Amino acid sequence: MSTTDPLTLRLPSWLCESFDLARAIANEHRALGRTTGVCRFDWFEMRSHERAFVKTVLARRSNLWLFRTNQRRSCGDFIAIDMSSSRRADRRAYVMELKMGVRLAIGGARLQCAQYGSAVDELVDREILEHSSPVELLYGDGAAVLTHLGG
Repeated sequence: MSTTDPLTLRLPSWLCESFDLARAIANEHRALGRTTGVCRFDWFEMRSHERAFVKTVLARRSNLWLFRTNQRRSCGDFIAIDMSSSRRADRRAYVMELKMGVRLAIGGARLQCAQYGSAVDELVDREILEHSSPVELLYGDGAAVLTHLGG
């Protein structure tokens, strides 16, 4: 794995209807015109509870763009961006580490999210966020995270 390998994968809204992660990876790779680093399926694959979380978020929260993070790079499990504002600096990012049955914790240092800043920087480079955009770390059960996100 090199430093040019992607840290984030945008999860399109159609995944809530037809969950085809390989297609989402291929579409993102083409859309971004990536010429370095191959986007490998195993970096972004999900367990069943994570797929259910993705489907629920995409179905209920149309204002959120959801990104899967590279699971080999300690960036958390997902990053959600509230796209309600047209100003990138006003968009809030939620870095999420899902842990089944664990009470929601907001903030704090977690080994699984140690490199989240690099993933956020990638989203800044893609002109989705600004460096000054607020970022909130969420750690806990998917249902608790979803409630916190307003869904």
